[in-house]
Amino acid sequence: MTDDPVAQYKEILDLTRQASQQLADRERRRRVEVVTEITAAEKAIKQATEQEEQVKKEITGWWRQVAARLAGLNWITPGRPPEPDPAGRPDLLDTYLAEIEPATNTFVAALRKAVWPKKLP
Repeated sequence: MTDDPVAQYKEILDLTRQASQQLADRERRRRVEVVTEITAAEKAIKQATEQEEQVKKEITGWWRQVAARLAGLNWITPGRPPEPDPAGRPDLLDTYLAEIEPATNTFVAALRKAVWPKKLP
């Protein structure tokens, strides 16, 4: 630094300008990052929503199959379809579905025994 006040003032202005430019550059980069994150999040939300709809369709189809097997049996009613479980973990969906099939088969086998000699669909 010099003793010249005008030169000192110009140095301070230059430092301020550089700092302002660096801040503006950093903010531009951050804005791009945020927009990229938002876009990725929106894509993930859309994908999760589509998956959720697919699972709902599968569960509804499964429930209709179970209810159809009960048709004509006046001593048992299928009730309402199962409600989504908010505690369910999407990463365990395959495990959950793997548990449903054997339970359904056990139920159908018990139903067949209960209505024998009638035939179930």
